[in-house]
Amino acid sequence: MYPHLHRFKFDSKISNNHKHRMLGYTDNMIGLYSFHLHYFYGISSYNGHTHYFSGMTGLPIKTENGHVHKIEGVMEHNCMHDHKFSDLTFEDIEYIPGKRSREAYI
Repeated sequence: MYPHLHRFKFDSKISNNHKHRMLGYTDNMIGLYSFHLHYFYGISSYNGHTHYFSGMTGLPIKTENGHVHKIEGVMEHNCMHDHKFSDLTFEDIEYIPGKRSREAYI
């Protein structure tokens, strides 16, 4: 499997009467083939306040045309609240030319 990234775009769960849009790209894959993950991170702002988020995706979930990853967690606590999020990355991937796969030792 070639080194690649996944795009993600979804809304967090509602908390404190609002939600946040989360969008971006995962980092390069860590691991090999069916046993790889991606790191993700970002910042989301709404109405004058900001939440940071980061984490690791789940393992690949096979689809008809490739695979997706589950992406979930809780955004940083700010302004007396936080937001949970849970969704899937997009199936389409962006290849990284010239990069080699990194091995993960367990």
